[in-house]
Amino acid sequence: MNECSKTRSLLDDIQRRAENLFMTRQLQCAEAVLTVLNQGLGGELAPDMAIRLASALPEGLGRRGCLCGALNGGALALGLFLGRQGPGYRNGELVRQAAAELHDQFKAAYKATCCRVLTKALVYGSRSHFQHCAQLTGQAAQMAAAIVLDRKPEMLESANWAYLQQNDHRVTAEIRKLFGTFGR
Repeated sequence: MNECSKTRSLLDDIQRRAENLFMTRQLQCAEAVLTVLNQGLGGELAPDMAIRLASALPEGLGRRGCLCGALNGGALALGLFLGRQGPGYRNGELVRQAAAELHDQFKAAYKATCCRVLTKALVYGSRSHFQHCAQLTGQAAQMAAAIVLDRKPEMLESANWAYLQQNDHRVTAEIRKLFGTFGR
């Protein structure tokens, strides 16, 4: 498999895994995006720390409907992989440019970045609402991963393919939640 095909396959796996974690109700949007990129691309966060960091962001920052949680999770992932390494305003330009790119890609694809706008036509909690948000989650994860890999292509070699190719079923997810074995 050539590098371009390998990258495309990795991005597809990232999208599917983020959607799967959301659809099986293991994680909410922001949590799924950060967790999948962290574990899938070899981030340094413990799985429970990634979840904790992103847990205030779903449903538009604390359920207030503002910036989409999936997009927020993607921005956190960009910070994890491309963020600055200490103080100094200028040394954060790479991650700020990456975040702007993610924002612009997401807005171009969905015409909005606000959770309440993105879900306005849907009944909260309905199956169509859940499926729509799963799609946003997968796309945000894929977009953020593509930006990371564009800037750090060497990360392709350290991808955790086994983790990314997992496909949990709802029953498996419920068992993991019951026994607290997520991420193991």
